[in-house]
Order: sequence, then structure tokens, then C-alpha cells
Amino acid sequence: MRKTTVAMFLSPAARSVASGLTLALAASCASPGASPAAQWLPVDAARLEAGSIGWESSLRGLAAVSREIAWATGSGATVALTTDGGTTWDQVAPPSIDGLDVRDVHALDAERAWIMTAGPGEASRILYTDDGGAHWIEQRRETDELSFLDGFDFWDEKRGIAYGDPLGDGRFRILVTVDGGATWAPGATGPLALESGEAAFAASGTGIRALGSQDAAFVTGASDARARLWSTSDFCATWEVVDLPMPAPKPSAGAFSAAWHRSGAGVVVGGDFLARETGGAQNAAWTEDHGATWHQPAVGPRGQRAGSTCVPAGGGEGTNFLATGQTGTDISIDGGRTWSPFSEMGFHCVESSSVDGTVWFAGPGGKVARLVRLAE
Repeated sequence: MRKTTVAMFLSPAARSVASGLTLALAASCASPGASPAAQWLPVDAARLEAGSIGWESSLRGLAAVSREIAWATGSGATVALTTDGGTTWDQVAPPSIDGLDVRDVHALDAERAWIMTAGPGEASRILYTDDGGAHWIEQRRETDELSFLDGFDFWDEKRGIAYGDPLGDGRFRILVTVDGGATWAPGATGPLALESGEAAFAASGTGIRALGSQDAAFVTGASDARARLWSTSDFCATWEVVDLPMPAPKPSAGAFSAAWHRSGAGVVVGGDFLARETGGAQNAAWTEDHGATWHQPAVGPRGQRAGSTCVPAGGGEGTNFLATGQTGTDISIDGGRTWSPFSEMGFHCVESSSVDGTVWFAGPGGKVARLVRLAE
């Protein structure tokens, strides 16, 4: 196990700056039982406290457990864990995944976590630990050479969903578990992708969201058409799809991430990862009716954005969203209708803790950050 002590540095203060589709969202950027610490935003009273895990890795997976605990995963078989707010990070990856890219992580606490590796065929795996990474159990290994897992999420500690690019039958790969991952079984019917090449992006672990008690939604692109959002309200038995007002004219473009608030507000962000500097209204969409209808923002993010999250505000009921990508981080304080610069620092991932509202970031080169109150 590798332990790295990191000297944190501070950025300047953050600037304040389809028909029939229904998602019975109970999910929120702040859980109903969240502690008062979760309600410290608005973000004009916050700053980014940034550092590194201590070794080179393109971090694409992030689990924001609390102010002290976070997991970050990425290239070079990286599974990094901090339990002291980012001062030190441990490399807790199992030897069995050497050389693989760990694209997603879901954690309950500092002991229990799932990780997902992404790659063709057997390179796509799901593993679980209940002792902080000292030991891992491989729960799933794909065998179809066309399989490529893109991400996963959980409704609770027993029920989860994983998704991947279409297989030979043209349908997206959907896996579900009802026993904490001891078994992962294909969903009843995978959504049928567009023949033009519709696929998903293993960009930040936020392309799929488990919502409410049995709802889920994931976003797509790369289809020589428009990006789309697929949703299920019956634990993956059936799926509905709606077009997003975001272009996806080539394999590198489309929707990368979605974030939701329990009020029904939500955002999708993306763009073209081969033209990351290109920003604008085409890089995002917003909804206020649980995803039934989507709209382009009046002002979009400044570039391609790979990750997004809802952040608590106004007693937890506000609809502030953060979106991040390699060219910077943007914020919307009006439910996604307009986006403003938040930080020049860019990342791949951003996530809010449902325990205390802490917002964590992770990105290229092993870079990580945490949003803290100016008073801290």
C-alpha cells in the first residue's frame, strides 16, 4: 500500500457567479437527513482547496463520502483513498487489475466500495472491498469482446446498475444487482442504440444516475445525430428515450454527465473532447420537469465538460449545479439556464457528498480538490 502526503494549495476565492418521460426522483444534491454542514453554500463564500494524490494518473472516478473521506480512481490501476480530507492518499488497488483503467467508483464509507474498470472484453470488471481496499472480491468480469463498461451507480447498498456500449445485438449493455454485487445479471432488455453509432462515455462516472427507488437515467452521444437520455422507472425492465438539444456529430461528441435535484431540476453537460476549448449553449441542457422536456441554456459552459453535480444551497432546496472539464469549472445558480466561470482549474470529475454536502473534484495528473468555506 502506498501512502502519499500532499501539501494542499489554495486557489483564489471562487466566483459566485421527451414526451412521456418521467423520473420519480427522490434523489437530491443534499439528502433529507444531511447535517447542517451540508448547507454552507452559496458558493461565493467558498474556495477550491487543491492538491494531488501524489502520483500520476488520469482520474475519472470519484466518490465523495464526506469532508474527510473520498475515493478517486483512474489510469494505471489507480484506486486512491483519503480519510483525512486529502492530506494523505493511499493506493489501495488490488494487484489483479494491474494495467487496467479504473473509470468509476461508488463508496459507502472508508471501508466499503465498488470499483469498475473499463476496457474491451475482460478488461471491464467490477470489484468490491469491505476493508478499505486491503482485500478485493471480483464480482463481475465481462467476456463478450464487444463489451465496454462505461459506469455504474447504486440505489442503496444492495441494488445497483452498470451500463456499457452496445453489444452485437445493437443494445446497450445493462447489468443489475440486488445483492450488493455478489451477482450482476443482464437487464431484461437493453435499450436499442441508434445504428449511426450511439454510445456512452466513460468520462467521469456521472453519465449514469440511479434515482428514486427504482429509476435510473444515462446519457449518450457519438451518434452522428443528437445526444440522448435513456431512462427507466421500473428497475430496468423497460426504457424510454428523449432527444437532448445537444449535437453529437462524431464519436468524440455528445452528452457526458448528468446531475439532478429532487425538485425535478436537472442538467446534462458535454461537448467534444477533441475540441475541449469550444464552449457554448450546445454543451449543456436543462430540465425542470424530471427530464420530460429539455432546453438549451442561454449561456453555456466555457468548454467541453465531463462531470457535473448538484450542490446544496438555500437550505438544501436550491438548484445550483457545477460542471467541470479539463479547461475549467463552471457554475449555474439558476437550474442550468445560464453558466458562469467558477474556477480556471479543470478536472474530469466533481461529486457532492450526501452526508455533509462536501464537494470533491478529481482530474488529470492525479489532481484533486475540495470545496471549502472561506471561514475554514
